[in-house]
Amino acid sequence: MLAVFTPMVVVFLLIWLLFLLQWLLFFLLICLLFLLVCFLIHSNAIIFDPRYKMGYIEWAFGELYGEGSTRFRTEIKIVEEELAALYDKCVAQDKRAGNGESSSSSANIPSIPVQAGYESFLSSRSTRISKSDLRNYLEDEVAPRNKALDLLGWWKDNAPRYPIMAKIARRFLTIPATSVSSESTFSTTGRILGMSTRTIELWI
Repeated sequence: MLAVFTPMVVVFLLIWLLFLLQWLLFFLLICLLFLLVCFLIHSNAIIFDPRYKMGYIEWAFGELYGEGSTRFRTEIKIVEEELAALYDKCVAQDKRAGNGESSSSSANIPSIPVQAGYESFLSSRSTRISKSDLRNYLEDEVAPRNKALDLLGWWKDNAPRYPIMAKIARRFLTIPATSVSSESTFSTTGRILGMSTRTIELWI
């Protein structure tokens, strides 16, 4: 009788172990996805820390995938493309805001014809200046890492140097829900907002 039930018990245990293994793998997959999302959020934000910029992301991906590997280059390219898209979006918003101000301010001023060539020159010049803003920030020397750094204060001081990047950094670093105007964060007369608990945790 015992010999009859022994194979059944073994089969039952094997099925039970396979079931547990499937749930364990599913749990590990969820954990990995969660860590990946956290890393992507962290990597996007850490770019705006002048002590790290892209260097930290390159080091982290190098440790994960091997520096110079195909996966390494792919992941770095994804981050760079996301940053460039975010930058272009901010530039486009600035241009639309500028055009709106120009239209409203010139409502009572007689229109003056401007040569199309000059308009093209101004447009290309604006594009070159905007692109150099992003490039200069990434290529400039990183800030010292041996002391604490007030990120909002740093971006306020360097907003004239990196105007577009400062606006993007403000979106990542300032408190979303606040009664203080976000524009006052980087103005010379405005108040500097402190970091939220979520922001502080992001940089640890």
